[in-house]
Amino acid sequence: MARLLWPLRQLSHVGEIRQQGFIVAIELVEDKQTKKPYPLEARVGHRVAMKARNRGLLLRPIGNVMVLMPPLSTSLPELRRMVEILRKAIETVTMILTAGAGS
Repeated sequence: MARLLWPLRQLSHVGEIRQQGFIVAIELVEDKQTKKPYPLEARVGHRVAMKARNRGLLLRPIGNVMVLMPPLSTSLPELRRMVEILRKAIETVTMILTAGAGS
C-alpha cells in the first residue's frame, strides 16, 4: 500500500500522507510549500470524495483529509484501482480550484 501511495506525494496539493496498515489519511493543502490548508468553506475533501464516488470509490472526507480504509481482503489490482481513482479525483478538483483562483 505504501508503494502505491508514494506517487501521490508528488501531487501539488497533497500535504502529508499518514498510514497505519490499510488505514490511510491524505491531507489536501492549498499550498504545499507552506502546508496552508484549504479553507473549510471550500469543502475540498467533500468535492474529492464526490469525484471518487462517481468513479466507484467510497472515501470519507474529514475536512481536508481524505480517509481511505479498504477491506483487508482487497487484492493488489483493486488497491491499484482505488489509488488511481483517488489520484484522478484529487487532480480534477484541485485543477478546477486552481483555475478558478486564477480568473
